[in-house]
Amino acid sequence: MRFSGKILLFITLLLGSKFMNAQSQDLIVLLKESVLNKMFGAIGQIKGASTYSFMFIDGSYKWTLINPLIKLHQNKADFICDVNVTAGKLDYTTKVNGIVEICYEPTTNLIYIEITEALFPLNIMFAGKQRHLWDVELANYFETPFTFEGPLTMGTEMDFSMPDGTAKKIYCHPLNCGVKIAEKQVTVSAEIEFIERKKETKSVKK
Repeated sequence: MRFSGKILLFITLLLGSKFMNAQSQDLIVLLKESVLNKMFGAIGQIKGASTYSFMFIDGSYKWTLINPLIKLHQNKADFICDVNVTAGKLDYTTKVNGIVEICYEPTTNLIYIEITEALFPLNIMFAGKQRHLWDVELANYFETPFTFEGPLTMGTEMDFSMPDGTAKKIYCHPLNCGVKIAEKQVTVSAEIEFIERKKETKSVKK
């Protein structure tokens, strides 16, 4: 089984945007830790199965994640959960402490949240004793990163009527976007640029 998830949210609508007069941060979009973990609640049970071979013995094992969570801290993100493993007659539960990478890609206007490492030990019963075979990498079962839309979608045009009867068209768009991981939240900040769009004049050939 391979698990994949791709969720596109227009953050400026669903999560809200905050305009602040901070240095180089005209627009700040917040992505809360609670939103990330609501994804797991909506996904439901995450489980998988595979096979192993040891000392001419072929077998299979199953695993099920229990309460998977992404935890956001200053400059880092963790993936934590318990995992229940059944391998033959052996049934056990162990903790997983994984690593999450978060980045923002301006070319796609997406915030990428990817589980890059999450190991649990695969144990079996052999000759009456519990034996550790290897570590299973759960990150391999998350086929694609979770993705959220960034702030570049807020670009807009505004028309202003001037006192002299003329009209100006002003275009507003974000630039110089960056991502920062803080306690319990991810922020994507940007500067806002306003530029005047002048009407193009076409030359008429005689």
